[in-house]
Amino acid sequence: MTEPTSNERQRQVEETPNAIAVADIKKRVTTSCAHATDMMAEPPRLEEPLILPQEPSPNEPQAPLVLAEEPEPDQPPPLRLTRKNLARLDVFYGISKRKKHSSYFESSTMTISTTTTGFQRQAYENGILDPPDSTPPHDLGALQHHLTQRRGSIQPSAEQHQKYRSRISRCHNEAAVTKLLTLKILIDLEDDCYGNSVCQDITQIPQQGFNYNLSPPRPDRLEGLWADTLPRRLSHHALHAISSLALCHLAVEVKRTEDNFAQATYQAAYDGTILVYARNRALAQAQAQAAAASCGRKAWEQVTRETAVLTCVTDGKVVEVFAHHFRDGAYHQCRVASESLLAYPNRGRELIRNAQDYARSKSYELAALLGARL
Repeated sequence: MTEPTSNERQRQVEETPNAIAVADIKKRVTTSCAHATDMMAEPPRLEEPLILPQEPSPNEPQAPLVLAEEPEPDQPPPLRLTRKNLARLDVFYGISKRKKHSSYFESSTMTISTTTTGFQRQAYENGILDPPDSTPPHDLGALQHHLTQRRGSIQPSAEQHQKYRSRISRCHNEAAVTKLLTLKILIDLEDDCYGNSVCQDITQIPQQGFNYNLSPPRPDRLEGLWADTLPRRLSHHALHAISSLALCHLAVEVKRTEDNFAQATYQAAYDGTILVYARNRALAQAQAQAAAASCGRKAWEQVTRETAVLTCVTDGKVVEVFAHHFRDGAYHQCRVASESLLAYPNRGRELIRNAQDYARSKSYELAALLGARL
């Protein structure tokens, strides 16, 4: 019997079932490896770019997750980028309020308005004292004598006074009372250098302890020198941003006829504090000028000894005049005189006009001490 050759023996092995299975496995492995090599050589092509999510910063507030929806036709427009809306967002996201560092008053939701209930307490904590807690000035007697003296001008007739009584009883808001006072009670002292402002915020005052957390004062009437009539070197004494007054010594607070004087008295205390601070700042500059010039020392000492800042509080029926000064680290408010505007002869009318004349003379006196020739 003839033995099979080597080629025949190899063919017989490959035709066995086991050999067929092994060959099939080798073919599959080879195909898989080739496919894997092709994938590594050429990355898959995506129809859209793949955007990976970014990790949020831990220091930034996280907005709530809102699903994108189609806007409705009646949906309100987006909010404007204002300070009030930003404050609302701070409250919504729980962002703590930061204290503002500014050299001057700024409109802010953090400050307390002069018409809110917390104003009196904050003013007291800032060193602004009301009359019961205040110390009278040393020249109170002389000031009372000057403000309560009779004027040489002629009083209105009894008929004219009766018309005023009738009209003031029909005034139901501060604007109406202020208008009637301007027409019938107050004296017009305006000239080229001296004037008045009505309901204008005093914003050009540096942040100090007395105005901490308080909104700018807004007297119903303020009298003083026009800032643009003073030399340029005195421009920093302006109290307002535009159409400003400077070196003011009289502020008036008006309330409605049915209101009491409590709120207006505290507002007047704040007004007087601002004016006392502004006057003392001007006196410090005058003192430096007098020392540099080696003259005017006596005039400066005479002016500093006088109580010059006054405020009036009235509802059109009664008027009260207060004097303001700084002493022992606090600002004091002392009642000088009180008169009726309904009695005849009208002594209240004389009291207000005497206060106006006194304050006007102090404004010009201080301007002259600063070297302004008006």
